[in-house]
Amino acid sequence: MFKKRTTRVRHSKELTRLQVNILSPRIVWFSFLKSCRRLFKFAMMVGLGIGLFWGIRELIHRGLVDNKEFKLTAIELTPNAALDERLLIKVANIDIKGSLFQCDPDKIESILRALPEVAGASVRREFPGTLVVEVIAREPYAWVSGTDRNIPARDPDKGLVVDRLGFLFHCPEPMESKAAMLPVFQLGEGGEPLAAGKRIEHPEFERLRRLYQVACRQMPGSEAWIYALRQSRVWSLELESRDGTTATFGLGDHERQVATFKDILDHAREAGDQIASINLIPERNIPVVLRGDAPPRAILINEPGPAVVPRDRRSRDLQNLLNR
Repeated sequence: MFKKRTTRVRHSKELTRLQVNILSPRIVWFSFLKSCRRLFKFAMMVGLGIGLFWGIRELIHRGLVDNKEFKLTAIELTPNAALDERLLIKVANIDIKGSLFQCDPDKIESILRALPEVAGASVRREFPGTLVVEVIAREPYAWVSGTDRNIPARDPDKGLVVDRLGFLFHCPEPMESKAAMLPVFQLGEGGEPLAAGKRIEHPEFERLRRLYQVACRQMPGSEAWIYALRQSRVWSLELESRDGTTATFGLGDHERQVATFKDILDHAREAGDQIASINLIPERNIPVVLRGDAPPRAILINEPGPAVVPRDRRSRDLQNLLNR
């Protein structure tokens, strides 16, 4: 019979002992020297790579950063009301005596865009030595205050203004003169905490903003004439003017109420009267209180019809109602 072949090698105990006995101290020493040579070659390659990297970096630094031709000589900042060149250098930590290559445009952009009063920013280098910075400042739309939030009204340091998109920010000094003539949205309890750099989230703010938008659209000069807006009750809003007139509006139907308010104000100016308070929620028999000792009067407003009432006739009707 044929014997089955196999690739398995059977090592005897004598062969194993022979291999162990061959490992002499001399062989171990030469193995150690071989490992040291390999380690030395690896260290030489690493050192050569580090030296090459440092040499290239030093060459670039001397050729660009230390080159006087690329020294920062000018900063071109677009005119804006958020910050000037001095504040830009301080906020972005720009070395005015350094090189243009030391100014990182991406880093400076991120710093500027993080400012609450800045809506957008763009930074670029113009060789050999000019840094161009374009800044878009937020435009103040109104002041925001709240007695329960420790936010005073019209305070440049602690007060807050809001832009048309609803972002809150502290009023910069160049904007103070313009912001001083803006109205105040006096908010009550509720909503998210008010903080600079965040979008305002408050139900009363949205109602007051809708009324303010209609007033600015139908009554020119309302931005400077309106002093404050607040939600006095659950169902009504109040508008306080700078001349002391307090008008009560509903939560809706502002187009009609503001149009009626404008007509009554125009007639009162023509008649030489000053309105102390007026309730514009009713469509007819609108309560009006004049300044002085005159008793309250109810002004009848005709219901709108298909025909357009001439201006002189409407003024004459209002005059008759006020003089009765």
